[in-house]
Amino acid sequence: MTRDELLVAIVRCPEIDRARADSRHPCADIVGWQKADFQAPEPWRGRIDSAPILFLSSNPSIDENERSRVSSKTDAEIIEYYQRSFDSDAGHISASAYNSVAFWRGVRARAAELLGRDAAPGVDFALTELVHCKSRGEQGVARAHLTCAGRWLDPVLGVSGASVVVLLGRQARDHCVARWKLDKGWSVYWDVATPGRERAVVVLPHPNARGKRKVGDLVGADDLQKLRALVSGQD
Repeated sequence: MTRDELLVAIVRCPEIDRARADSRHPCADIVGWQKADFQAPEPWRGRIDSAPILFLSSNPSIDENERSRVSSKTDAEIIEYYQRSFDSDAGHISASAYNSVAFWRGVRARAAELLGRDAAPGVDFALTELVHCKSRGEQGVARAHLTCAGRWLDPVLGVSGASVVVLLGRQARDHCVARWKLDKGWSVYWDVATPGRERAVVVLPHPNARGKRKVGDLVGADDLQKLRALVSGQD
């Protein structure tokens, strides 16, 4: 499956109709959480095939004020929208709209720490999730993550060009540590065999969490320099 085919397949995930028809389906809770005006699953945001950093969190938050109804767009429009969500010339998300979302601001700050310079959203980093359907407060994620990530995570990583994957929050950490058979308790792992390539994996709190969140607070100085070398293409 190509990158573009995968993107559209996630947006039009067949599990949605199955979950609506069967309350026993693992995705029934998260799909049912949206009672009306269903907002389609988000595959990723940004140029996933070229961005050197990929942030992986639990699931996208829902915004009742979102004007873009992706499911009504053509396949080509959907691909352009998600691949170029943050591109300034694309007209999808303005700088002020980006900065109004605390999660996005936090991710950009973490990317800048990894790069050692300001980070361009969508170019220097892309965003994806374990569970692609939207909810608030991670509702439905615990029940859906094995099904959703089981179907989509490996293909998403397979099209990602990132040399560093950053796991944000407990849900992403616990799922991926178990999935990749990593020892628990570390903040950085090297040469992790993920679909597509070996990568460094960094574990950080959710950007909106309290307490220490900066990369430098959780990763040693030597490891941070190695990570910067990776994302800048020096290693």
